[in-house]
Amino acid sequence: MVNQERFQIVSAGKTVRAKAPQEVLQQLTSAFSIGAEQGKKLFLKGWVIKDQLSSAQVVQYRTQLQQLGLKIEVHPAGKFDNQAILARLKFARQREARKNQLPDANNVQVEVAAPPSSASLKPTEPKSAKEPLVHESALQQEKKPAASEAASPKAPSNHKNGTAWKQLRALFQEEAASQDESVASRIALLPHMLAAAIVPLMFALLLCLCLYQLGMALWSLPAAALAGEFGSATILSAGLTTLLVLFVGVVVVYPFYVAGRSRDSHDLVGSEGNAEDGQGNQSLRLVKKDAPGLFLLLDVLEDTCGLGIATKQKGPQNLSSAVVATQVVVTSGSQIKVIKAGQGQFRLSIGLAAVATLQGGDVLGLIGRALSYYRGRWSRLATELSIGTAQRLQNMQDAFEQERTIFGNDESVITPLRPLHRMVALCGHALIPVVDRLHNMHGRLSGRLGRHLEAQADRTAAHLLGSDGFQGFAERWNYLVHSDLICSEINREAQLIGKKLADVPAAVRWMYSNLSSEDKTGIDAAMGQETEFWPMDEPAGHQRITAVEAHDCAPQLQRVDFSLQKLFEDFVELCGRVSRADGDDSCRPVENRLLLESDKESEAAQQVLTEYFNRVIPRDFLHLKLPTNNELAELDLQSSIDWLRSRLLDLQELEQRRAQLQLTGARIQVGAALVRANLRIDPRSYDLSGTTPSAADESIRDNRVRLEECQQQRHLIHSLFYQRITRTIAAMDTGARGGAEASVSRLRAFDALAEPLTVLGRYGDVVCELIERLPNQELPQTLLQKYPQIICEQVRKLNQLVARHGVVVSAPQQQKLSACGEGAIELSVKGRKDELASGLQALELRCKTVCGVVQEGYQLELAGLLKLCLEEEKRLKVKPLRLAAISA
Repeated sequence: MVNQERFQIVSAGKTVRAKAPQEVLQQLTSAFSIGAEQGKKLFLKGWVIKDQLSSAQVVQYRTQLQQLGLKIEVHPAGKFDNQAILARLKFARQREARKNQLPDANNVQVEVAAPPSSASLKPTEPKSAKEPLVHESALQQEKKPAASEAASPKAPSNHKNGTAWKQLRALFQEEAASQDESVASRIALLPHMLAAAIVPLMFALLLCLCLYQLGMALWSLPAAALAGEFGSATILSAGLTTLLVLFVGVVVVYPFYVAGRSRDSHDLVGSEGNAEDGQGNQSLRLVKKDAPGLFLLLDVLEDTCGLGIATKQKGPQNLSSAVVATQVVVTSGSQIKVIKAGQGQFRLSIGLAAVATLQGGDVLGLIGRALSYYRGRWSRLATELSIGTAQRLQNMQDAFEQERTIFGNDESVITPLRPLHRMVALCGHALIPVVDRLHNMHGRLSGRLGRHLEAQADRTAAHLLGSDGFQGFAERWNYLVHSDLICSEINREAQLIGKKLADVPAAVRWMYSNLSSEDKTGIDAAMGQETEFWPMDEPAGHQRITAVEAHDCAPQLQRVDFSLQKLFEDFVELCGRVSRADGDDSCRPVENRLLLESDKESEAAQQVLTEYFNRVIPRDFLHLKLPTNNELAELDLQSSIDWLRSRLLDLQELEQRRAQLQLTGARIQVGAALVRANLRIDPRSYDLSGTTPSAADESIRDNRVRLEECQQQRHLIHSLFYQRITRTIAAMDTGARGGAEASVSRLRAFDALAEPLTVLGRYGDVVCELIERLPNQELPQTLLQKYPQIICEQVRKLNQLVARHGVVVSAPQQQKLSACGEGAIELSVKGRKDELASGLQALELRCKTVCGVVQEGYQLELAGLLKLCLEEEKRLKVKPLRLAAISA
């Protein structure tokens, strides 16, 4: 156990979201008495600030640096080395100087449009797909007039003589250069492929050995009977051998071959958003009617450049022949990669954030790069041996660390199997160091092959965009990944309070367009670091850019300033659908702006709430009543905190269960309305006990009872939080006590909004359910006419209550509330479905915005009170609540 007791403090490469980088830099230079240049190095991701620290010193340094505003990470001593970063920075400077010295050999000039500012591009405002991201020069437009309309085919035809096919084909050069590898290059890879096959061969031999021993154990029983030697010893020997073989198979063989596949199967939902596996829904299967132009573009790409994974799919039931097509799934993130679909088939996974943010040429480069790993059987075999095995080992290690076994996760294992599950999980924990060593060994054995595949993929992207354009492509790719990581972190923090981004691709596009110069400088420095080869979607750095530029590839794309958004039937609706499927189902989507443009005051409030509630922040108003139980009411401040610490996990489960019951109630309400309209439905998909009005009413009552029981248990725990507040206020001095009591009075004024706000949230959930059901379910006109009117009326009622009860909200918040109550939204089933979906989404957004604005005002007021309480608790030296570990 080397360096187990010593650690190092490493920069995370970014500041806390509440502080500006320049402000943090000034504080760092002042606190540590260092120069500005040396202080800037602290913003480099992976820069070692202090090494060989004890655990006590780590706590001291971490507290001081985070107070100054710098995010840091803690690693074992010696893991990172500043000399490597300095060498990469030197390499980047040399490469930049060499690039500036090179003459411009291109006659055709391409002018890159500047990214829009934060003032001109709102977080939830979709950029027009007609607006080009790259503008060609007049000379290039004269040479290629035929390609001017290639970006927007509306009714693509599968026939190669169709208009849409010709428009998309015009994007490429007339004669595409071949990218096939020679026989000699394939033969040269054989030694590297044999080296990469050692680790998977070890597991294959272990599997064969297990099957052989299992077969011999089972054969020993009839063999002993035929020989006349059958007895209890034979049965015992065969039983022990079988148990031992099954144990080895369950602990070692099963995780290697199945862990990654079982995890990926939980990440897919149907094209209409129906969960197939119940948990972790993060992607939607894309059908041809949702993006006919995209599927046609993939066919053109395969026909032109030989890049494709199309396989035979089952055709319509009335046809016996199969259809050759590419399986596509979409996610809300930025990754574009190929994933296994089982039975030797593959799916192309497209991140809609990449489509929404990058120009069409860059997205095609990412698609071509992902497909290049599976171009031909030789590449697929090499990819499976090197990268596939590395991914299998990583999935195996993740399964051991997360205690996923053949019996499932901790939550899903039934009670009789829990002892076996626990035993297998403990054995898996013991094997983690062994798997880590196998991973390192495989990395050394297959490194040459993996780097070859990585370079081949980069050259494929350069083959489409040209070697000269690969550097700009790689920079935009890195900026996209960085923006996606920031939005993912924002979304994860928002889910702690029951919220999530309503449109993740639009949020990534807004973050991409508003990256600061400091962010881009840090990303450029990170591009100098060497990356692993087995993540196939790892952005290219400086070394890979230099290698690609040395090949001098001519671009196969005649133009890059087109948008792939026009290839989708309704790109905005699809982004909203994928964003709703991503993350925790119990979290409600809110307007992007409420999460992306939060000011410093909101940031500070969230930090206070996170500390006071130990990350289990109430998703609505806090229950401001003392406990009625005499035993609980007699607890002092420290005893109340200790009691709360023992109930935090219960409170977290109650918050999630309450949110799930609210969503179930909305689903039941929609199902009941469809039943009363005499429409045919599947009662199970609406959580109904039957298809009669009486059965629907019974389901509504049952769900309401469960919700009330959950609310009562939740109120009991919240009453102890309020008792904690009152005990702390009682210990304050006179001046602080008066301010705290006034804050409690202002919080009580919000109680008048609790009931109408809950009703409005329920209407929002119902509208969200209508959006999900719209593609496949007929909706009656009476149902669509009902909710716009009552939602607008509820918003106006909420505004009146705010004025009547003197609820404290800021001027911008009051303006948002007033704006949401103005104007009417009319819905009709006679119009187009995309127009109806847009109207429903606007209605849902109105509900979520009003709820989010009121909740934001309440949390700001609550955080002001809790900040005083935390300061008083520290003065009283009370043992804090944060000692319990709560999962995110």
